[in-house]
Amino acid sequence: MRVIVSHHLWSRVGGGELVNAYVVKTFLRNGYKVAIASTFGFDKSEYDRWFGIKLEDVPTYYLFKKMFPAFGIYQRLGTYIPLSRAIRNLKPNLVWIDSELYRPILKLKNELEFKLIEYIHFPFDALRFERREVPKELLDAFERYMSEAIEYMKKYKKGLWRFYFKFWLKLYEKVARKNPFESADIVLTNSKYIARLVKMLWNDNATVLNPPVKVEEFKPYASKPFEKREDRVIMIGRIFPEKRVETIIDAIAISETKPKLTVVGGLIPTTMPYLNLLRKRAVKKKVKLEVYPNVNRDTLIKLATSSKIFAHGCIGEHFGIAVVEAMASGTPVIVHRSGGPYEDIIDRGKYGLFYETVEELAEEIDELITDDKKWNKFHELSIRRAEEYGEKAFSDKLFDVINKLI
Repeated sequence: MRVIVSHHLWSRVGGGELVNAYVVKTFLRNGYKVAIASTFGFDKSEYDRWFGIKLEDVPTYYLFKKMFPAFGIYQRLGTYIPLSRAIRNLKPNLVWIDSELYRPILKLKNELEFKLIEYIHFPFDALRFERREVPKELLDAFERYMSEAIEYMKKYKKGLWRFYFKFWLKLYEKVARKNPFESADIVLTNSKYIARLVKMLWNDNATVLNPPVKVEEFKPYASKPFEKREDRVIMIGRIFPEKRVETIIDAIAISETKPKLTVVGGLIPTTMPYLNLLRKRAVKKKVKLEVYPNVNRDTLIKLATSSKIFAHGCIGEHFGIAVVEAMASGTPVIVHRSGGPYEDIIDRGKYGLFYETVEELAEEIDELITDDKKWNKFHELSIRRAEEYGEKAFSDKLFDVINKLI
């Protein structure tokens, strides 16, 4: 069996890269001949370090050797070009892609009769949103889903950016598929939360395949008991405004227990002003804040497994890999009552706690810091739930999908 895995950019460590890396790993372990299609070249050896996956013998087709600093959204439009070349050379049985930018390969699909799986992280469907093709009765819900996309697109409505984006839309129309359920043989989404948005857009049901999470490496330390953990709230994830770290600072400030807040995650130069604001806010509100930017995996595991609470500030997170990692560390989690963390991961309160207001978050923090019985209950539930998102669970579900298809 021959399969091509197509992903736009493989040279970073993110949720999309994690999913595609484990798709490749799953196929290789099951004897498939695998090739990778990417818009840009990348250092394959990094995947051994990041995900424990050896890609040296996996052929790679790419358009450019590296990503250019300008015209980022235009570069994405070339995703189908290396994929087309890979298809012609390999003549695959199956193509996996996590982008909508593949309309030009549909002729090849008809000619060569391969199966196609589309995986949707988030359907950033700019064309349909701009044209208000969503039914009026669903528009409010759709706009809540699209809040980040709306913010991102603001600059494209001003000055020369407007013309830059208008021309991009014309090109986008030529390469983006229309309805994924008419183009792909199977449509997958990363959560039930996103599957509902897909249903709004195309009135069809996608199959949910949650991302794999590296839970095994937490196991040796996850059982650390309540009395041996610090009175600490930990946050894991990119240090970025959408993660709403300030919400957790505000909650701790009004809590009775006043635990320490530790933030662990990726930091880039452009988000330094946000980090500076957080530090000032913490000082003003008398919250002890520790920040560990861009740390190695061992440090993250050590901090997570020695904390009493994980808090998640993001609203409408598409899935929430960091939430599962915290649960794998045996740390009870508190998430906002929205998105994949609430609907998929804690199953609306079955496996974790949730909040809507800062006051509710502060109350839950106080209870977990002081009530060892409640803490132990969610400690055990967290470890049990995290198992359902490990690599084996992902691989088994993926092959269930493929066996039904092929």
